[in-house]
Amino acid sequence: FFIFIKAQDAAQVYIPIVPTRLGDIHVTIYASTLIGKDEITRKLHVEADGLPQHRHQSVLLDLSNRAYTFQYMHVNITETPIIPYEYDRYYVYGSNKASISIVGDVVGPIFPTMPVNATSLLHLPMDSAEQNMFSFAVNMYTLLYMRYTQQKNKTLQRDAFHYLNVGYQRQLSFLQPDGSFSTFRSDWNNSASSVWLTAYCARILQEASFYEWENYIYIDPVVIARAVEWVLKHQTEEGSFYETTWMPDRKYNSSLNFDRNYGVSQRNITLTAHVLITLESVKDLTSGLSSKVDIAAKKAIQWLERNMDLIEDKGDTFDTAIVAYALMKIKAPNAERAFIALSKKSTLAGGLLYFARKNVPQPPFKMENQRPFLLPRLPYEYDSENIEATAYALMVYVERQELWVDNIVRWLNTQRLWDGGWASTSDTANAMKALIEYTSAQRIRDISSLSVKIEATSLPGKSQLLYVNDKNRARLQHIEIPNAWGTVKVDARGTGYAILQMHVQYNVDIEKFQTQPPVKAFDLVTKQFFYGRNQSHITYVSCQRWTNLNESERSGMAVLDVTIPTGYIVQQQDLDAYIISRRVRNLQRAKFHERKVFFYFDYLDSEDTCVNFTVERWFPVANMSRYLAVRVYDYYAPERFNETLIDSLSSYALDICNVCGSSQCPYCWIYNSATRLSVPLFTLIAASFVLLLRNMRFMQYFDHFV
Repeated sequence: FFIFIKAQDAAQVYIPIVPTRLGDIHVTIYASTLIGKDEITRKLHVEADGLPQHRHQSVLLDLSNRAYTFQYMHVNITETPIIPYEYDRYYVYGSNKASISIVGDVVGPIFPTMPVNATSLLHLPMDSAEQNMFSFAVNMYTLLYMRYTQQKNKTLQRDAFHYLNVGYQRQLSFLQPDGSFSTFRSDWNNSASSVWLTAYCARILQEASFYEWENYIYIDPVVIARAVEWVLKHQTEEGSFYETTWMPDRKYNSSLNFDRNYGVSQRNITLTAHVLITLESVKDLTSGLSSKVDIAAKKAIQWLERNMDLIEDKGDTFDTAIVAYALMKIKAPNAERAFIALSKKSTLAGGLLYFARKNVPQPPFKMENQRPFLLPRLPYEYDSENIEATAYALMVYVERQELWVDNIVRWLNTQRLWDGGWASTSDTANAMKALIEYTSAQRIRDISSLSVKIEATSLPGKSQLLYVNDKNRARLQHIEIPNAWGTVKVDARGTGYAILQMHVQYNVDIEKFQTQPPVKAFDLVTKQFFYGRNQSHITYVSCQRWTNLNESERSGMAVLDVTIPTGYIVQQQDLDAYIISRRVRNLQRAKFHERKVFFYFDYLDSEDTCVNFTVERWFPVANMSRYLAVRVYDYYAPERFNETLIDSLSSYALDICNVCGSSQCPYCWIYNSATRLSVPLFTLIAASFVLLLRNMRFMQYFDHFV
């Protein structure tokens, strides 16, 4: 079609596009005049309707003592979503897809994205200080891993150091005048400082303070010293450390539930062990602080040792693991006793050794044609806690050169929930560090050379061959399988180790096919209200509360994740003003990012905490997704979640001209608008009186003839 544009002017033209398939679609627009032409191409990403469901399975291919191995994996999706004689369907057509990845070491891939962070590794938002510190830590650990294994890459190192500097500067925005770190930036939301967080930040920054790295990233030692000095102010006379606020990660509050008969106030064994690990890391600080650190560390050691009976009798596995690691790290007299207590809490099953509060099911499988097909794992009751406890235990076992380290490594790799990580930030950072220490102590990676042949039922007649060698050992290689269903056969030959993973995603629009949490922990009720011309505004009201009171009186840091329809946005400044108003208790941050609105709460308790916000149409989109997801979860224990579908029928039913999405819509007010006529009130009343009088005379005339 043709449009007229005046000189030095511009025109906006809406061209409706109807995608015919899912995935990335490239749209090219051509424009030409009598004297020239131009074109532009943009990528349009099309997603399936419904609620995404994720399934993951991971297995360690061990060719250290054999020449070849076979692995059978089940996608666990039917070829068709149709359920015979029923209206419902298993999943949304075309939404089923899978990816198979392999990497030639037990740690995982080196920089699958640049940089790596909580979003790229774990698909979690990252707006708090701990989440930013986690992103800093995993980039640093990856650089250290490259250094330990002689896999230097100048391009990757240059980019990684750039993002380390960016992350360090961002972390300083959470720094308080007294040297502590707050969970959120406190310039307008009064976020409280945290002993747990400040100790963690000091430890990670100290680990990044290498002399040979100073030309690439310089960590101010004053920042570390002031953070440590602030932490030392929160040590009791007995030697324990206490928190100033409700900790975001409930694992470090667990010892508050110990038997009150022990009669010790402000007891927190896990936090004290956590701080002790930091004190051991920063023991070489100058400026006269080293002596204070030594005294505080000795008091903490003595306090932990005095409470060893309590740890052995009442302590959870996580408490025992972190205490054993802290005492081993600092070479305390009772480190051996703590190790014995830790080893008693181990579980050996199916050749896998792990440390958990409860028994963890073995990797699921089912037999078909006399072959064991590995099934995707579901969320377990204490995923994040079990993973982090086992990571601490692995570091203890590696340091002591114990015999069962290989079995622990195998279990950790079966617990992966994503290609690059585990459940949340805390457990992923410790698991990654533990595996780096393990692989640095082993030399089998030096002889890793594998060929891996992959065949999938949904790709008949096709096979993919991947190679793992010294040149690509830590590089993530993956194969995409669209319309995934059936089984996958893997034939690995050679020598060495490799992590084989398969991630499956499909969407559902029926509640009964959603993944259910292992423990009901949250109530979630979300409503939406449409208003404005052609449903141009949507107000969301979401109420959520913590219900798992047998586990704790409150959740940890909770996140509400609301998916909004395509084409709608909410202004970030409106969300910031909502936070500043302090209308919602415990609400610390709200963030809009790519069709999602995230709300961060310090915690949720047994009382409803409700938020409301309004989104407005920014781009004309019609016939959009009908079912959208709303999810609330504990950030540091994502297995505690509640997820629901909301039906956006009002926006789904709109056609392209309802939203003025085409220049050819004949009755759209954008293209056929008239100038508004302003009429004085007196004139309007007078005209109404005249019309009424004429109508009365007409009725009299009509009655006369009747």
